[in-house]
Amino acid sequence: MIKGVGVDIISVERFDRVLQKHGDRLLNTYFAKEEREMPLLSLAARFAAKEAVKKALNTPKISFKDIFIPSPAKEAVLRNIDIDGRILVSISHEKTMAVAVAIWESD
Repeated sequence: MIKGVGVDIISVERFDRVLQKHGDRLLNTYFAKEEREMPLLSLAARFAAKEAVKKALNTPKISFKDIFIPSPAKEAVLRNIDIDGRILVSISHEKTMAVAVAIWESD
């Protein structure tokens, strides 16, 4: 049964500007250690995926660092969060845009 759906799209250029301005502070706030070494396009796509997961769960209180999007992205890994079911994730990107969809499903 589907309990929630979330989608997010992000401009890679805009994400890059924010990353250039805030650097390590942004990386440490939003990304797990394993994600911080990824190239710009992958980081932007994972940011969109984390936003989509938060929308699917319909709870803004989750920390971005508690949502890990592995590579390849198929299912979000939630750390320090207990939910009923799992969250499927699909991400796509090209030179200028990244998009992600998250589906929270349970029995």
